[in-house]
Amino acid sequence: MRAQLILAMLVVASFNLNAANLTTKQQKLWLEDIEFYQNEVKTRHINPFHTLSEAEFNQHINDLKNDLANLCEVEIETRLMAITGALGDGHSNYFMMSGPHQHFPFRYKFFEDKLRVIDTTKAYQSLRGKALKAINGKSVSELFKIVSPLLPGVDNQFSAKVSFEYYLTLHKLLLGLDIVKEGKPTKFEFWHKGKVIEKEILPVSMGEFGQLSSAFSQTMPKLQNTDIAMPGIKLRYLNEKSVAYFAFNSYPKFEQVVDNCKALQTQLKSAQSRYLVIDFRANGGGDFYTGLAFSSCLLPLDQFDWQHGVYVLTDGQTFSAAMSNTVQYQQILNAKIVGTPTGGDPNHYAESYRFTLPNSKRKLSLSKRYYAFLKESTDAIYPNIQIAPSWQDYQNGKDTVLLEVLNLINKNKAQ
Repeated sequence: MRAQLILAMLVVASFNLNAANLTTKQQKLWLEDIEFYQNEVKTRHINPFHTLSEAEFNQHINDLKNDLANLCEVEIETRLMAITGALGDGHSNYFMMSGPHQHFPFRYKFFEDKLRVIDTTKAYQSLRGKALKAINGKSVSELFKIVSPLLPGVDNQFSAKVSFEYYLTLHKLLLGLDIVKEGKPTKFEFWHKGKVIEKEILPVSMGEFGQLSSAFSQTMPKLQNTDIAMPGIKLRYLNEKSVAYFAFNSYPKFEQVVDNCKALQTQLKSAQSRYLVIDFRANGGGDFYTGLAFSSCLLPLDQFDWQHGVYVLTDGQTFSAAMSNTVQYQQILNAKIVGTPTGGDPNHYAESYRFTLPNSKRKLSLSKRYYAFLKESTDAIYPNIQIAPSWQDYQNGKDTVLLEVLNLINKNKAQ
């Protein structure tokens, strides 16, 4: 329903940008792209109208076609992004960044409903840690209501927050929503000790923005990774090697897991680790069959405490295959889940079919499979032990979630 409202607002709010409308030739090319998009949605998505009805979809497409003469390119892209968002699943996305774009020079992260600056360029270092109050007079809560229905990679309220943290920096998206103006500085307001800091800020290039980090800056534990020849998965030994901690940041190839399994088993046997921690935080997905191969490599090792000693860490960025493997590890590894709820819905449309619009070369994806990993209806995997890192812990590099798991392990060892 909210997506429908946003689409209606976009139709009404169109034509307000200070940008050139398209030439007749450009309109023709975009018309071809829109018709191509319409056909791809209807023929490639496994169930395209599970949320948005076909009649509503067709109406939005027809409205967009009829408005072409009065739109600039960024307005067309915003409308396509909104229509795709209204399809209602996290693997059906319009990737606005596949075209030219700029970003505002901030990386954000929510802490207790405050959106804080966790990294920025040298010019704005004084704003690190400050909470965003408003952009051009619109509060964070207002911005979230406007932006969230368009966001890609969203299955639930948790992935919506994660996607919002990133896409609130995308100048082109805010321009298409008439939140900012072309060629004019944008007014940002930040909270600091009960006072408001105001800044007039221009966007920067993707290259400059790409230097910023949203990674958790850990100061503990400072231990070396053990190479296991599975790119994306890092092994560290904790608590005098009694804990094998795997930072499962991204997915290697299936063959890389299979080919290097015996070597990993040999390493783990030598270390005599008894407890197993698999960290899926900030993992946006890949091939869950690779994750299953990884679990099948670990299962033969009787040294682990399979009754009480296996943990999986999750957060709002745990999505797609990482979410699927979380469910599977809970079932086949008897793992306890610790952290915050996953950004992925365990009963979800998935497996992206990716395509490119023939003229504009903009990239999109559509869901081509449906998975139901849990019998009950839910929107996320909710941890057995829910822990949300505080801002204080984050800025001090304290990994609250991992520390809690290590504490649980120590209690188990003492019993």
